Amino acid sequence: MILETDFALLLTASVNPNGMPGVSQPDPADREQTYIDCLSHYLRNDPRVRKIVFAENSGWPLDRIQQSAAINNESSKEIEFISLNCTDFPREKGKSYGELLLMDKALERSNLIRSSRYVGKMTGRNLLLNMTKILDSAPGDFEFLCDIRDHNLYEFFRLDGCGHHCDSRFFVFAADFHERYLRGSHARFPFESGYMIEGLLYDLVKRTEKTERVIKRFNVEPEFRGLAGHFIRNKSKDYGAAREILKRRIRSCSRRVAPWLHI
Repeated sequence: MILETDFALLLTASVNPNGMPGVSQPDPADREQTYIDCLSHYLRNDPRVRKIVFAENSGWPLDRIQQSAAINNESSKEIEFISLNCTDFPREKGKSYGELLLMDKALERSNLIRSSRYVGKMTGRNLLLNMTKILDSAPGDFEFLCDIRDHNLYEFFRLDGCGHHCDSRFFVFAADFHERYLRGSHARFPFESGYMIEGLLYDLVKRTEKTERVIKRFNVEPEFRGLAGHFIRNKSKDYGAAREILKRRIRSCSRRVAPWLHI
């Protein structure tokens, strides 16, 4: 089990997309309010999460977000705000490049992360309603905890989609694992060619699962809410929509009756 003192939640944020293509929520004011709402949720819920790092990469002023956090932090959780301005890279490198760069810089600067054994990276615009259950069900000795899809169902039914990727919305890693395998990866991989963080993490799991303490599936189905960061068929995916909830119920059942089927 992950102890409260061992864990820091890293919420990654980019309030102003600064012309990033394919962003599902382009208006900075809307994005800012979404980040406020999500941060407030983690301050009010998930008692196992006692340390929160909010890292923003577009140089957006954090005054409103900090003011809201002060009001909603009734449990007196430790919270650290990191303001960065590191989105001046070529737009064709995409959101994955920016996310990995933000993670690197946040780990370099955060005192709360430095005092923790594990870091849980969470996309700051989304909610994970059962984060505590996921953390409670995880063993206390691992280096990388994630949730992968690994199946050929799309190919079998001739559907569009990728059945081989890692969910990048939430994953947990030891700082040493990040240092050895993830630090600097934004500069090492061809993200301008369509490679994405979901593929990078999947490839990392496949490369290290036999030599490192890697857990590639959560014991419980994650319950996400919010909007996806990308468009599907010109529409933004809503994780709270009935279709998405049904898919999660099917996956939850498969974790119990066919844990080897990573759908």
